[in-house]
Amino acid sequence: MVFSSSKFGQEVEILATGALGQIGIHTFTPSTSGEIETFIHTLVQVVVGLVTIYATVRKMFQQPEAVVRLPAAGAVAAAAPSVPDGPAALVAEPVAVVPAAPAPTITAAADVVRAAE
Repeated sequence: MVFSSSKFGQEVEILATGALGQIGIHTFTPSTSGEIETFIHTLVQVVVGLVTIYATVRKMFQQPEAVVRLPAAGAVAAAAPSVPDGPAALVAEPVAVVPAAPAPTITAAADVVRAAE
């Protein structure tokens, strides 16, 4: 009862008490399941957005990796220095590959009979 001595003070006190009551009711009542679900969905979207932005910026500032080309068949990679006092590069060592006999090509029914003989 701060301003209860005048009519204006009583009206201000009634409005202030009503406003504080409304704030208290909305603040201290538990949320509904729909409000909680909306809050969680929003929180997940914010986290996904932040992770996406972080990954994009991180990818933008990465240095390209060195590409080492090796022969297509039968090669074994060994480490050898490419530049003195520099990082080691992969060097391909040739491996003996024994060619296999080519498979017979069958194109017609007559070829099937010949291949079976």
